[in-house]
Amino acid sequence: MIIETIKVANKNPIFISRNSTIREAAKKMRENNISSLIVEGENHEVIGILTERDITRAVGNRDVDKPVESYSTKQLKGIVEDAPIEDALLIMVENGIRHLPVMDKDTGKIKGITSIRDLVNSILDTHFLQYGKRADEVKTSGVTCPVCGAEIDEYGYCNCGTGSG
Repeated sequence: MIIETIKVANKNPIFISRNSTIREAAKKMRENNISSLIVEGENHEVIGILTERDITRAVGNRDVDKPVESYSTKQLKGIVEDAPIEDALLIMVENGIRHLPVMDKDTGKIKGITSIRDLVNSILDTHFLQYGKRADEVKTSGVTCPVCGAEIDEYGYCNCGTGSG
């Protein structure tokens, strides 16, 4: 089963102006519980990505009031939305990166961002492997398993594997 990268990506990437400070970027990451920001120019064009690694480097240099542009990665790698997650993982490993923008295959605009953690979690998530959905996206049936007491999901499975059958 081929799992498209867009299915595991955060479809609401957060953007930040190139002129915002490292301090503002760190606050934005913390408030949104994310580990990267897409850096954009004055005309909202994408010019790079700022990650936790970049923030750490800036803090270590005591540059928290410098613009994010001075620490962001400018040569942005990306992947098209329908590419398999294995391709995304390969790009990350080959380039030593942990975040990858997911691009619209027709327009080239960013539709999402995926992380190494998103990819590994989707590979390890058996629901995702079998059904193309993360476990937290699988609906429950409203029926309780008589063996383990857990609710049986829409595919007939529960915690103990006995399920409805």
